Amino acid sequence: MSKYTENYAAAAAANGLRYDETNRVIYGQKDGYDLLIYAEDKSYPYVMTIDTSAKRVSGGLTKEESKELVKSCKGLTGVESDGNLVKAKMFLRAGAKQEALIETLRESISALTAFLTGKGYTPCCSVCGQNVEVSGFKAGLSYMHLCPECEGQMRNNVANVAEKQRVKDNVPAGIVGALVGSLLGLAIIILIGQMGYVAAVSGVVMAYACLKGYELLGKNLTVRGVVICVVIMLAMTYLGNRANWAFTAVRELSEITDYTFIDWFRELPGLLREVGETASYLGSLALTYLFVLVGAVPIVWGRLKDRKASRSMIKIG
Repeated sequence: MSKYTENYAAAAAANGLRYDETNRVIYGQKDGYDLLIYAEDKSYPYVMTIDTSAKRVSGGLTKEESKELVKSCKGLTGVESDGNLVKAKMFLRAGAKQEALIETLRESISALTAFLTGKGYTPCCSVCGQNVEVSGFKAGLSYMHLCPECEGQMRNNVANVAEKQRVKDNVPAGIVGALVGSLLGLAIIILIGQMGYVAAVSGVVMAYACLKGYELLGKNLTVRGVVICVVIMLAMTYLGNRANWAFTAVRELSEITDYTFIDWFRELPGLLREVGETASYLGSLALTYLFVLVGAVPIVWGRLKDRKASRSMIKIG
């Protein structure tokens, strides 16, 4: 059992709740409200979301009300409502002791439930809004509190997503979309390069636009499509770095040569060998790849994880 798992379990027990070790979610009922408590990012195990479903006649929380709750409880950093979902953010430093987690969780839950009651909120199903018995689920990418009827509907929705993902992608159209999308990342590589920098943002933009382009024109983003997009991103990164060097050569050597951008781009490797700059060029290419990967890998990995999660429905507990 990891330290965090042990601490989550202890915090749940101390607050009259239970801990689902498989899904790493604290769950149960407190003051009439059904709760799901989890860390959205495993890299930040003590940045936790306290999730409940509740509604009131006058509608969702206002900014002023959110500020009021955060001000009343030092453990909470934010709260928002979306339809029947209410999410509060609880922050605790990563190295905090188990006792601190237990106490901060207790204070945060008490503050949230008292606040919701005072503002006229009543517990309900996340989907239909009825004040009935519910169970906690992770449906696709979202945590929800569902009544039996809405659970059945949600399972059908998730099944439809899974069926859609099994549809074959249109590879030629997807490649066109990925190429068009990757041009944005290529342009940023050149733009930032002309300013004398290399930035991971080019990888973020390249990955997002490339994957989105494939999905839009290919009609589905399959694992095969992701692999194709990665190959395109690698190729576009090479072209972007080469174009950046060609633009630099035109700008700095225009007074001593009449080479155009096309000339420099086409003849660049041979010309660099002649002047002994091959090592510098390869070094800049490696650095560009490094920064693009730093930006792109989390995006690609996240899309693969989201794709898998979007076709699953898990009951908590």
